Amino acid sequence: MRNLFNMIVFEMKDAFRGKWFYIYFVIFFGLMAGFLWSGITASQVLGFTGLTRVLIGYIEITIVILPLFILISASRSVVMERELFILEYLVSFPVSITQYYWGKFIGRFMVTIIPIYVALFFSIIWGLFKHFSVPWNVYFIYSGLVAALSLCFLGISYFISSLSQRQDTAIFTAFFVWFFFVILLDVGILGLLLKFGISLNLVLATALANPLELFRIAAFSLFDVKLAVIGPIAWTLLSKIGSNGLLLVAYIYPILTGLFIGYVGLVYFKNNDFI
Repeated sequence: MRNLFNMIVFEMKDAFRGKWFYIYFVIFFGLMAGFLWSGITASQVLGFTGLTRVLIGYIEITIVILPLFILISASRSVVMERELFILEYLVSFPVSITQYYWGKFIGRFMVTIIPIYVALFFSIIWGLFKHFSVPWNVYFIYSGLVAALSLCFLGISYFISSLSQRQDTAIFTAFFVWFFFVILLDVGILGLLLKFGISLNLVLATALANPLELFRIAAFSLFDVKLAVIGPIAWTLLSKIGSNGLLLVAYIYPILTGLFIGYVGLVYFKNNDFI
């Protein structure tokens, strides 16, 4: 357990030394600060004002940027250390491959959610200072959804990193995975339905299998399920399983998927020439 904790600390320190973390931090914190500074809290769109309006805009950004940053940065993690012979140095210490792998996984997860949680905390302080009503339940549920989505894409990233032999291969694969999930959001799925006449049940299953679409529908359902931006596929899912059922799936499915795919990556990593 001590070795695992040391690997978590090592991964976090290593991330804090990298330029990517500060770019990542500036983007997410800067977007939140920009929303608050721009006066969007005073604007009214579809009946939403204050911090609720800010969160709607922030969710729209998170859906696209968060998975991309996770995939591009984390998919290089293991393969980069293998290329630079850092992995060979680390495993010379009394640290097992399992401790090394999950230590990096947990450390990267913590580093990933820190900027978003800091930005959310900043918006709460801003809202209290400006005497806005703070939707506490939305903040807590949304924070959990972000953590679940991060775990899912971290698992995919470490799986890619374990299988890749070169950094450029890992980055290209990660970008392709991100692009694949993005085009299968509501509009893309609806287009497939209209073009090829796919059955509705298969379309709904595809939407549920896409962690980005699941996160998107669950996050927007926190405000108003009648929002026009959620689209027809999202509306159909909400009508079938309900808001609470959708939130439950949006928590459990990404977490289990990320941990399972990450574990498969660990099995492959241990049973192959990792040096």
